[in-house]
Amino acid sequence: MKFRELAGLAVILATAAVTASAFAAPVKVATEASFPPFSKTEADGSYAGFEIDLGNEVCKRAGLECEWVKQDFDGMIAGLLARKFDMIFSSMSIKPEREKVADFSIPYYTDKYVFYGKKGSIKDFDNDVKGKRVGVYAGATQDQYVRKYYAGVMEPVGYENADQIHADLVNGRIDLAFNEQLPAKDFMAKPEGQAFEVIRVIEDPEVLGKGVGAMFRKGDPLKAKVDGAIRAVYADGTVSKLQEKWMPGADIRADKLW
Repeated sequence: MKFRELAGLAVILATAAVTASAFAAPVKVATEASFPPFSKTEADGSYAGFEIDLGNEVCKRAGLECEWVKQDFDGMIAGLLARKFDMIFSSMSIKPEREKVADFSIPYYTDKYVFYGKKGSIKDFDNDVKGKRVGVYAGATQDQYVRKYYAGVMEPVGYENADQIHADLVNGRIDLAFNEQLPAKDFMAKPEGQAFEVIRVIEDPEVLGKGVGAMFRKGDPLKAKVDGAIRAVYADGTVSKLQEKWMPGADIRADKLW
């Protein structure tokens, strides 16, 4: 065999070895685990929710051994880039500024955003929200939206997770919350959330993103595997079953965005 052919074969074998070994170790998947119905931490320390079940199914279809890692949302992108984990599967909106530093899968769900507060507290939204304090995820999509459209009108108050937002909403430390629709409804279905209502529904893809996707470091071959697995769980009805399990009657399907 000629030297050039041997060299070419060596490259092919080396590439195959890297590809095979890339998924040999457990793939670490980040979740906030405090964003029901998408993710939550159970009393025994295990994780549950729509995204946990969906993520497990995606890993199965992709032939990956996955391990969940809990991470506060505001540190997720930094943690991914620092190789603390290999994939984020935790309600990360697909947005241009994020696509500059990382790769996204195709969207696996999409949801609207809502302002919510005490029942009857806001009658004329544009006038009554002036001077109000609104709880948001610090630095996240919700925070950016309030700062862009309500600068000088409402004061965004940043939190690490939804539990903190809702605790301060109940205790009156903030006047409103701004979050995805389904986590907001999950809170309002609980005893402590019964006194609250949705005040305004927001849909703005420019600021709120083009659906939610899994996030990877630039160029990671995991993306292609996960894209294929997401298509598979939509095609075989798994997503519909999980949607009905965790949020009966809701429609968060993202295949219309592909």
